[in-house]
Amino acid sequence: MKHWFLKYWWAFPISLAALMFKLTLLFSTMPTVFEDIVCVLLALTFIGLIVSWVFLLINKQWRKFLTSLSFSCLIVLLFGFLLAMVSLSPPDGFGRIHKISEGMVYNLPLGYTNENGDKDAFDFSDNTPDVAEIDSLNPDTYLQIWNDFQGGMYKYSFYYGPLPQGEIFLRCYEVSKNVRLSEYEIAERSNVKIDTTHTFRQLVYKKGFTIYEGDWEDYYAARIEVWHKNASTGEETKLLEKIYRVEGWMR
Repeated sequence: MKHWFLKYWWAFPISLAALMFKLTLLFSTMPTVFEDIVCVLLALTFIGLIVSWVFLLINKQWRKFLTSLSFSCLIVLLFGFLLAMVSLSPPDGFGRIHKISEGMVYNLPLGYTNENGDKDAFDFSDNTPDVAEIDSLNPDTYLQIWNDFQGGMYKYSFYYGPLPQGEIFLRCYEVSKNVRLSEYEIAERSNVKIDTTHTFRQLVYKKGFTIYEGDWEDYYAARIEVWHKNASTGEETKLLEKIYRVEGWMR
């Protein structure tokens, strides 16, 4: 172990640079599932860096230690600044452009405790019951949307009757102009594979997805559609749609 860290100490700063570069690209476009993987690898790289510095110091490899430390600090400062610039980018104004029509009927994501949907009443717990609200005779209860950790981040639960083996996934559209929302990201993150079902039952349990268009507390109406893709034929069928008041996730 000691020999490995002394010989390959340079691999950790290079890995740090590559991972920070990849993380910046993810945040500057549309984050995907790979963001979590990159973050885990970054954490492991930082641990490896610290261990390598300890070995270099113990063995009095001063020049290698200073080179690794300086290069690592430069990488963190450079890409940290770029990430901050991306995160603090100005609001995109999507919600202000696509206002909710007066009198439109919509649903609020679960997690709010009052009819106005005030953020002060946000419930981040995972304990709010949703099974008791499901009625197999009322399709309006089949789809349940939940607030997740931040505005624009959601989870969904879905119940349905008999279906062939395949995939369940979401498509989301802004209502007034029928704009497709976060097309590839939502389709990817909301996807759940199912086996053949013969009775009415739960198919999806609080699967996460994110809407990127818009800003926190800049609400607009979105039509959330649940689709099924048949594993045998590849045919896609819309099962249900429901209108929610949503907001976008600010990176």
